[in-house]
Amino acid sequence: MPVSRAPPLRAEVNPHRATLVATAIEATLAERTWSTRSLDGGPCFRAFFLRRGRGTFVGLDSSAVEIAAPQILWLPFAAAGEFRLFAGGDGAAILVGEDFVSRTIGDNPLASQMRPLIDRLLIADAPSTASALAEIDALFAGLARESRDPGPGAPAMTALYLGLLLMHLWRASGLGRDSDALGLGAPIAQRFRQLVELRYRDNLSVEDFARALGVTRSHLHSACLHALGRAPQRLVHERLAVEARLRLRLTGQPIKQVAYSLGFRDPAYFNRFFRRMSGLTPGPYRKSARIEAPRNATAFEAWP
Repeated sequence: MPVSRAPPLRAEVNPHRATLVATAIEATLAERTWSTRSLDGGPCFRAFFLRRGRGTFVGLDSSAVEIAAPQILWLPFAAAGEFRLFAGGDGAAILVGEDFVSRTIGDNPLASQMRPLIDRLLIADAPSTASALAEIDALFAGLARESRDPGPGAPAMTALYLGLLLMHLWRASGLGRDSDALGLGAPIAQRFRQLVELRYRDNLSVEDFARALGVTRSHLHSACLHALGRAPQRLVHERLAVEARLRLRLTGQPIKQVAYSLGFRDPAYFNRFFRRMSGLTPGPYRKSARIEAPRNATAFEAWP
């Protein structure tokens, strides 16, 4: 059976706002393949909605994940490989930058549950989404429309559509059945993630977080390692780094002001922290982000 490469997704991009590309996938007689490359040179997430048909995601290690309509496949930016849609299948696809996803989640009460969710491969299957398929279909269609022909307020409209889509993924993951408040019945690691969302800029120590949660430092450390695979301090640093990258890319704040606003008393220490977490110091990172955006300001090729 012939195999075709899906054509590049193209959209007008404003270099001063977060990037997202969405497209409808029409049924064809040939199998098609999309490679999971970066968006605009930066980390990105991918999602495929199968309305009809079957597909598979094959990672670089040759591991394969099969999906069958109606399903949504969410891929974190760490998942490299190819998505293959078999002949006759149709649906929609989106490619969205890390910054845009982080801004869309925002500081709402569910952010602590949604952030770890988006960092893993997820399949939202038919039983979990059956009652909302028409709405999910409409959300992908709305994202494709705003990507193809953005109207007034397109960034805000796109964020609303994406936010609703992420909420459906969150519900399908089963996390929606857990406590969505900072309640005493929630697991320690979950409560810690929620508290980090509220206090990550306050320069708190792990002991401070543990005290606020009513547990010992060692208990908190063990809970985070068991449930999240990282130590508490690492989780706080990851959240700070995400916010720092957002502010450097999307605002004109001086680097010192960014540092102070995130709770760093010493800009030099912020520079070292940012380099350790992101690979570049803040100045070169901001410069590279601004150079990259205009280079692809009129079009970008998301998938070959």
